[in-house]
Amino acid sequence: MQRRTRAAAAAASGNSDESAVAVPSAPAAATTATTSSGAADATDTAVGPGGARVTRERALFFATGQRTTPTLTPTPPRAIRGAHDGEQKESWPGYFSTARDLDDNRLAAQAARQEELQRKEQEDARLAERAVVWVPRKKPRTTVLARDAIVPTLQELALRCLAKHIELLPTLEYIDAAARAQVATAVVKLRRMKSEDRVAIDIPDCSNIDESSFLRTLKECLEHGLSLTTLRLGLCGRCIADDAILDLGDSLRSVEQLRMQGCYRLSDAGCEALVRRCAPSLHEFELSCNQRITKHSIDCFSELQHLQSLTLSECPQLDDAALASLLAMTSLRKLALNQMERLTDAFVGALALALPNLAEVSLARCSQLTDASVVAVFESCRTVKMVDFSDLHLLTDRSFEPIRAHGHPLQRVTIRGCIGLTDAAIENLAETTDATLQALRESCASSLEVLDLSFCRKVSEDALGVFTDECEALRSLVLWGCTQITARFLTCHSRDALLVTGHPLLTGLTIKY
Repeated sequence: MQRRTRAAAAAASGNSDESAVAVPSAPAAATTATTSSGAADATDTAVGPGGARVTRERALFFATGQRTTPTLTPTPPRAIRGAHDGEQKESWPGYFSTARDLDDNRLAAQAARQEELQRKEQEDARLAERAVVWVPRKKPRTTVLARDAIVPTLQELALRCLAKHIELLPTLEYIDAAARAQVATAVVKLRRMKSEDRVAIDIPDCSNIDESSFLRTLKECLEHGLSLTTLRLGLCGRCIADDAILDLGDSLRSVEQLRMQGCYRLSDAGCEALVRRCAPSLHEFELSCNQRITKHSIDCFSELQHLQSLTLSECPQLDDAALASLLAMTSLRKLALNQMERLTDAFVGALALALPNLAEVSLARCSQLTDASVVAVFESCRTVKMVDFSDLHLLTDRSFEPIRAHGHPLQRVTIRGCIGLTDAAIENLAETTDATLQALRESCASSLEVLDLSFCRKVSEDALGVFTDECEALRSLVLWGCTQITARFLTCHSRDALLVTGHPLLTGLTIKY
């Protein structure tokens, strides 16, 4: 006690030039001289292990209102009492301070848990007020309708008749390109195709076709003097390159639909050659999985004055500056920019303002896009009918708010994988809940034809049943991953012509509820 009193007195006299603190311990103990800046060390020794630091922390708290976070490194009391000069200093604040911090943390954790419980109760009460109860209008079906059991439309019957009597038709120029493609598919299924009648070529998988074989076959098809109007090639990276486009010469001048998926060997030179030869008649163009084209190719595409549909997918090298020429393509009615990783909200906003007549917009898997892009599309494109915003994880509740305000005539909505949204906004169309279906029912009941709710597991069966009963135009419903929907909905909904796709019960899987 006398030694501690003398040390405290020496520390208190810090206004003198020197202070001496004696720490008798080992035989080698000596007197250490410190200046006035070393008074804190003397205080540590005088007050006791950890006491000076606790005192300084308390003084700092009362002076500034700030509290330092103690470092809890417990050390046995014997080691503290035997500490000498040159040994590691104690950082443990003591039993009382540790107990106080533990008590403070316990109270904070308890308050956080209580707040979370209150928030959960309020959320449950809000959902209970808006709960939807569905009473099936029909008795359960014994079997779910398959595709063959659905009554075909008048257009489908007419196209089948055309395919059956294709040899009696001199031309199909008076029906649109999509209908011609359906007729061509039906003719192939009926095995009534002749070499001189080939005006459309659709090969979904060209991975086994080399460049020379493709050119030889295509030239043989064109030798009969007929004009090729449709050319759709999937996985065509092996058979399509710049040299192949140049070798075809002017054979593609009559092409109206050109689709080249997986065309990774095509460069700016090939795109420029395509534009120069297809510019007069090309209405639809699709290019995907290409990392060689640059801004020059996009500038060439802008020269296609009659182009109505443009799809550019999985071209990660293209940024806002490279796509700037799209702003001048006012004839576009369908635009798909899928998996463009460098696309930003600023460009999408400018694009929507420049192309207000777009009827179909797809921005799927563009990782940088947020609410601003979706809002810009709905604000500027008032006549949009089909949208695809799949896998846009940065969207929030406000993304689809303009739908109710402007009354868009939506017919197809693809929203799978947008898991970043909740049901806080009524117009939410991504992580869809019952409030979403209510908003769709009020805004799009008379126009919506196709709805994809894949992996939207917050949709209740009752809400989906009410929605299906009231949306008279709905003809296709996609439910991949919606395990919360049971056989009750599949067998009791009132839409006899509704085609339900992807539900686990329809794919042979066993579900345990």
